[in-house]
Amino acid sequence: CQCVNAESYHKQLLHVKLYPSTFEKPSTAFTFLVLDDFLRDNVECGTSGMNYYSKLRQVTSSMFPHLVADRYRELLWVARQWHLLKLLKWSGYQDNTNGSTKGDLALFCVACPQPSINLS
Repeated sequence: CQCVNAESYHKQLLHVKLYPSTFEKPSTAFTFLVLDDFLRDNVECGTSGMNYYSKLRQVTSSMFPHLVADRYRELLWVARQWHLLKLLKWSGYQDNTNGSTKGDLALFCVACPQPSINLS
């Protein structure tokens, strides 16, 4: 929407569950479902970015996958951002006004030796 009181393009895309590959002049966007699926495939199955992108091209156009525009670099860039946003969400961050420090996103490991917890 280009109305006078409209929100910026990237906010409009985020409202309809599309993640833009750039926030300055968005021309490519990935759906939240695709990014969640890639993250799951990557973490659980060890699927590489190239293999997942090849699958996306095949699903997009099974007859002519070579005619699909090459957005591999954008997928990798957005997937890294998406993974970080998921980690922040899972760790309870709503905004980064107080600043994060090294180790804030680390999960507590019960098996690791912890002084005064499982070490005497």
